[in-house]
Amino acid sequence: MPYTNSFKVPNYYKNFICKGHDCRHTCCKGWDVSISMKEYFKTHSLNCSKKLRKILDKTFYIPSNSNPDRYAIISKNENNDCPLHMDNGYCMLHYECGEQALPSVCHYFP
Repeated sequence: MPYTNSFKVPNYYKNFICKGHDCRHTCCKGWDVSISMKEYFKTHSLNCSKKLRKILDKTFYIPSNSNPDRYAIISKNENNDCPLHMDNGYCMLHYECGEQALPSVCHYFP
């Protein structure tokens, strides 16, 4: 049986455009954001630059109570933010590898 997700989104979602550093509610800042096992291994198998690979290798940790749906959690940086956020507020993973590389939690935010 195929696995499907159902998401509730605001009415403005299809018109949403990331504001980068001008955003008042930066993606996942301060949140304990998790990704699935499938997304974790997909992210870690991406063909990307050495700089991004080094950051990706430190971005996620696997908690002792992980399961296939909540397999890894984003390790926040010193600013309580996702390490993949660049200085301009945009996501380095999205910038370098495209939207298809994003885990679903990132893809479907806000």
